[in-house]
Amino acid sequence: MEALLEKEGTVENWNDERLDELSRRVDKGFEETATKVELSALKNEMNLRFDDFSGRLGRFEGSITAQLSDLGDRLDRLSNGLIIGAFGVIAAVIANGIWG
Repeated sequence: MEALLEKEGTVENWNDERLDELSRRVDKGFEETATKVELSALKNEMNLRFDDFSGRLGRFEGSITAQLSDLGDRLDRLSNGLIIGAFGVIAAVIANGIWG
């Protein structure tokens, strides 16, 4: 019975030491983590960068939209020219068949 009591005392000390060590490790971990002030500063810096990127992306989007609109106008003119040319060829074939 004495052996169990002696072992129990050792286990209690061991647990206390382990808990103290764990407490020190947790405290050290919290000391190494960023503070709320550092996190809010980082958040503000990221927001500024995203706002800047969003502005640049908006300008790029406007440029692309203008270029696509110009391309659409050119394709419209090309298709109109091809349709007029096709009608001309059809009219020439018909005229050749009638008077040819």
